[in-house]
Amino acid sequence: MARLTIETFILGPDETNCYLVSMGGRAVVVDVGLEPGRLIERIKALGLALEGVYLTHFHLDHIGGVKELLEAHPTQVFASAEDEFLRDLSFEAGGNREFAPYIDFPYAALEPGRRTVLGQPMLVLDTPGHTPGGLSYFFPAAGCVFVGDVLFMIAVGRTDLPRGDSSALLSSIRSRIFTLPDDTRVYSGHGPMTTVRHEKANNPHFIF
Repeated sequence: MARLTIETFILGPDETNCYLVSMGGRAVVVDVGLEPGRLIERIKALGLALEGVYLTHFHLDHIGGVKELLEAHPTQVFASAEDEFLRDLSFEAGGNREFAPYIDFPYAALEPGRRTVLGQPMLVLDTPGHTPGGLSYFFPAAGCVFVGDVLFMIAVGRTDLPRGDSSALLSSIRSRIFTLPDDTRVYSGHGPMTTVRHEKANNPHFIF
């Protein structure tokens, strides 16, 4: 049986991790930062059929390249409707509308639960805290989870942005991420990959 291939693209001035997940000529993307040209060209070069974009949350550094990607590779975008307010840049950029063209794209509201993606089971996990609508995506057969800005190597996401909630963030990590198998690979929105085991043992925000 074919296995998922995961490629990381570090995009935009905030060095956002965006992930191209593929198998058997089909692909999905998790988050699309600004300046997505390399990601777009990679999909084209591999001849991949793009079957969806899954967003972990609606901060600009994770959605700023979606519209450009869709122009090159039309597909459906999935995200939580709980983060819709963040597309009004008055919340995120002090009312600066220069970013508005980057975030004007349609999406389908996604609820927590089980889906089939690339022929594989995928669990959509509700992980609020960094934003109210934060979602994580767990592929049990591949042993990996994409968490956006909820959890990083030896760190957690910031909660000082609009409607961030530190209690909700820590609860999300404890109840959704740390309950996954210990060897689950954790792909974060910034920085290196880690594992559930490593964060349980070393993350200073938690004591086990």
